[in-house]
Amino acid sequence: MVQGMSTKAQAILEEFKALPTQEFQAVWQQVNRMAAESEKSASPFAHVSDEEFVAALDEVTGCTVGSNSLQQLLNDRRRDREHDEAWLEARKRERAGLALQPSAR
Repeated sequence: MVQGMSTKAQAILEEFKALPTQEFQAVWQQVNRMAAESEKSASPFAHVSDEEFVAALDEVTGCTVGSNSLQQLLNDRRRDREHDEAWLEARKRERAGLALQPSAR
């Protein structure tokens, strides 16, 4: 007996083996199709539509397009970027000023 196979499945397999070659091949192809369909439906990575993905993402992040939460995140990111750019500009000016001063020894 094949491990993991019931006695009923084993008996069906034996019947398949006894079929003429053409019938055996036809049954084999159908079994393969059925197995492929079964694997698709059992897949944890089933196809999700764009709308379903966006809805799930919105639920996880707490944001929806046009929501105050999303706008707040965008505003926070803009302020962070402006702060970082201002700091880099100040650092650039500071370094340029140090380069112009003679070294004190």
